[in-house]
Amino acid sequence: MNATSSNRATFGGRIAAVLAAAGSAIGLGNVWRFPGVADANGGGAFIIIYIVCVALMGLPLMVAEFSIGRHTRSNPVGAFRAIDRRWGWLGAMAVATVFLILGYYFVVSGWTVAYVVNSAAGRVDSTFFARFITDPWQPLLYTAAFIAVNHYIVERGVKQGIERASKILMPIFFAILLALAVYSLSMPDSSQAIRKVLTPDFGAVDASTVLAALSQAFFSLSIGMGIMITYGSYFKSETRLLPTAVNVALLDTLAAVIASIVILSAGVGDQSGSTLAFVALPEVFEGLPWGGFWSTLFFVLLALAAILSTVSIHEVVTVYLSEQRGMTRRRAARCVSAGAALLAVAASLSMGAWDDIRIFGRNIFDALDSLTATLLLPASGLLTCIFAGWIWDRRQFRGEVARSGGIDAKMFPTVGFLLRWVCPPLVAALFVFGLID
Repeated sequence: MNATSSNRATFGGRIAAVLAAAGSAIGLGNVWRFPGVADANGGGAFIIIYIVCVALMGLPLMVAEFSIGRHTRSNPVGAFRAIDRRWGWLGAMAVATVFLILGYYFVVSGWTVAYVVNSAAGRVDSTFFARFITDPWQPLLYTAAFIAVNHYIVERGVKQGIERASKILMPIFFAILLALAVYSLSMPDSSQAIRKVLTPDFGAVDASTVLAALSQAFFSLSIGMGIMITYGSYFKSETRLLPTAVNVALLDTLAAVIASIVILSAGVGDQSGSTLAFVALPEVFEGLPWGGFWSTLFFVLLALAAILSTVSIHEVVTVYLSEQRGMTRRRAARCVSAGAALLAVAASLSMGAWDDIRIFGRNIFDALDSLTATLLLPASGLLTCIFAGWIWDRRQFRGEVARSGGIDAKMFPTVGFLLRWVCPPLVAALFVFGLID
């Protein structure tokens, strides 16, 4: 095991572990991507296929990453290296990937803060987004404010920072989401939205639906990023890994389904991504009673999802610098925040003043997004499948998963089978179709 294991911080217990991991998994994609994809792919039918993809690919991979982290009590680089020195580069790949993600994710996170402020002030209209993202200074100021909050949480450490933030922010997130769901029942399309979500339309399902569900399951659960390895390294010895992974997946899916009811009730299911969140929905709220209040609440929800996700991404790189490069946590966190801030400046300005700078025909923001989502994350996920299923000593793997006995021990053969024979071709398909799309 890694030498850091003897004095490594841990989460306070199972609930803290679930909330922290679920906070990482529940990101902006649950709110602004899942509803539109579900609407276009048979509603409830897509949700059923998505759950199957989570069971066949997401859960085994999450359990594997939890196991690697807890077994080694180390960051992704140290974890892979501790098990097999030849595979340390895979951890380095995960760390580099999440650092690139952090750069442009900070920009989008800054947008959510800007919309909280401007929605509350009644300054958001149909033209606000286009004017805002091309402004050279405003997005940078809001991004800086978001980075400061993110940095504060990470710098305070595992228990006083990440765990405490998860325990406070996750209940608030779900309270706001449920409030928005109740409010959405008053919208004209609410009954149709509920039917869409709860009634499977398998006539709208084809091969692209399965691929979309597979993609959503992969990216939604924060696998292949080193995050679950890092958080797994903070789990107590008695934490049951399989039930923890199941609870994380359930919370993640619940958030996505409730968000789908909200979004589809507003009649904007044909939109997705930033267009849905920052253009279409504000227009809907603008025409509703108390629209400014509910619009502000929606963007508070997005900001909470963003902070919980970016804290976990930041932590992966911070703990790597701390453990592998000998930095104090404070210095490591500052290096990560400063480096990601520089990337964020470039990504933000590429939407306006630096739009003429192109990387393979894309601006800096889109290039970072495409590189990580299309190439690095699927490749990392595929290699993690191979490592856990074929490289890691099966007895050690079983020892981590089956430590608590009971259903955990009984389910290990299934987890091992899925990691060896099912997960690799599924992730490989995602990788290949992402490249040729």
